[in-house]
Amino acid sequence: MSKKNKTRICIIGMPGSGKSTIGSLLSEKLQYRFIDLDHEIEIDTGLKIKEIFKNRGEDNFRKIETAMLQEMIVKDNVIISTGGGTILKNEEILKKSYNILLHCELSDLIKRASRNKNRPLLSSNVENKMKDLFNERKDLYNKIADLKIDASTNITKTVKDILNSLES
Repeated sequence: MSKKNKTRICIIGMPGSGKSTIGSLLSEKLQYRFIDLDHEIEIDTGLKIKEIFKNRGEDNFRKIETAMLQEMIVKDNVIISTGGGTILKNEEILKKSYNILLHCELSDLIKRASRNKNRPLLSSNVENKMKDLFNERKDLYNKIADLKIDASTNITKTVKDILNSLES
């Protein structure tokens, strides 16, 4: 268990792991401000994430994401729901936060991601692309995580497990 300051919490994990839902519920319980990084990027740019990927490319999106994360990570009493790929370019920045990895089985992630058509990296051939992303990112997620929580169960249990771990 990490001894990091827990007033800045980032929720990390694969697309479909429940970062936004869990982050929002956790922020209510802790009475922290909730920030959905992708939502903030959409507000700031006036574009949907999918449009940024399509019109400007992933590299441009990652630069915007890094700038937004740098701006948000200095706030206290905040929970930031990151994008699934935020970890790729922001390992150093994420050292400033307490990082909770929501772990799900690959089969659960594929089912969940198949229902959401707004994921630019998973717009077609979801199963194969999810497997590739999972294998590409799992070691980095584990390296960055201060706490790993099974998010395959129900949401209420996941939030309860996080709260219990934060208290210990």
